[in-house]
Amino acid sequence: MRAFGSSAEPWWKRAVFYQIPDSAAIDYKVVATKLDAMQSIGVDALIVPAPPLPIQSAASVNDAIAAQASLDEFDNFTRQSTSRGIHVLLLLSAARADAELAGRTRFWLTRGVSGFRIVTPPETDLQDRAAIVQAVRVLTGSVAGERIVLADSLAVADNSLRPAIEHSATSRRATAGRNTVAAPLLQLDTHIGQLSSPSAAALRPLLAQSLTQPNLLLDTRPQAPEPDIARLLAAIALTTNSAALIDPAVELVLPDSAPRAPEPEQGTDKPAPAPIPAQPPPGVYLPYKPYVPPPRPHAAAPAPLPPPPDPLAAWYGQLAALHHGNTALRTGSKVFLDFDAQNALVWVARPATPTPQNPPVIVLCNLSSSPVQLSLADTVKKLNLHGFFLRTLARSDSGMGAQDLNAVSLPPFSVFIGELRR
Repeated sequence: MRAFGSSAEPWWKRAVFYQIPDSAAIDYKVVATKLDAMQSIGVDALIVPAPPLPIQSAASVNDAIAAQASLDEFDNFTRQSTSRGIHVLLLLSAARADAELAGRTRFWLTRGVSGFRIVTPPETDLQDRAAIVQAVRVLTGSVAGERIVLADSLAVADNSLRPAIEHSATSRRATAGRNTVAAPLLQLDTHIGQLSSPSAAALRPLLAQSLTQPNLLLDTRPQAPEPDIARLLAAIALTTNSAALIDPAVELVLPDSAPRAPEPEQGTDKPAPAPIPAQPPPGVYLPYKPYVPPPRPHAAAPAPLPPPPDPLAAWYGQLAALHHGNTALRTGSKVFLDFDAQNALVWVARPATPTPQNPPVIVLCNLSSSPVQLSLADTVKKLNLHGFFLRTLARSDSGMGAQDLNAVSLPPFSVFIGELRR
């Protein structure tokens, strides 16, 4: 919670979201064992499927008991997530804005979720999608805290839907109360994921357009998530827009959390320390005892090495660290450069006031199956920026060292992120 008068941004403005693959048999206990790993790679919010409501599964007593147990597991999962600073959002499926949707939304808000990712059937028309989005936003905005709603941009971006959205907002505010405010909305842009083969010429205008839309998340879900393409799309998602979504089509391999020592129960006293033996008074004879060396401890078996981390998860961790910690990438303006002829996607993240401690950052992605070499010196000069080389911040290949601005080498399907230095 922010203090009164604080200028800090809302948590969701520059958050990294990770969506758990939708499954009817999701086990929240298993997901909870991955929370430490998610926290280590920079995840700020999880999008998870909602458990069945007890009233929906009351066909028999056993079904109701099982649904209640699943709900208890979900509550425990949300508490563990919150203790690690990870927000929980629910997938909310709906075909129309009705009383049943309102009831489900209110129920989950009472469980402390931070928001919803709205999913509608493919046959739902745009007017109904707009009404669903607005109904959930108004209900979410009526409770305390910074709750958010995620929805596909097509549900709200069409100007022809503005009258329907405004009418829905007006009528619902009138019934809900004069002070009701709609919750913040993050729009999901799915255009990139619809490309059959991403290329610089196709991606550059889409990304440039996305920068003009506030509160936009890029859903970069590819048709065939190969590792090389997944790394490229991860760099695009986490270094361009303010908030980022980890590709839902790529399931990361995350290690389980180490077992935590149980906390002592409240009210239990610590065991009393062993009493210190009393020293005999001076002049008292003590019989001689020969010195016996203590037994040599057995050498403990070496702990097994942890399994190697998932390379893609480690890559997401590097990118999320830059997303959170690099000022140029976090708040700087982005300019896309035209290297379409080489099928290279290049952009510059420029801070408002470049300094040696806060230099511009250049991101380069080779989207071709052949190595390329790019000369950036003239283009950088035209942007009134100064530098001779790029100091490495992250790269997807095994190369080492800085890169000369006149000859930046990129292996096939690789990413290089560097600071502009003199």
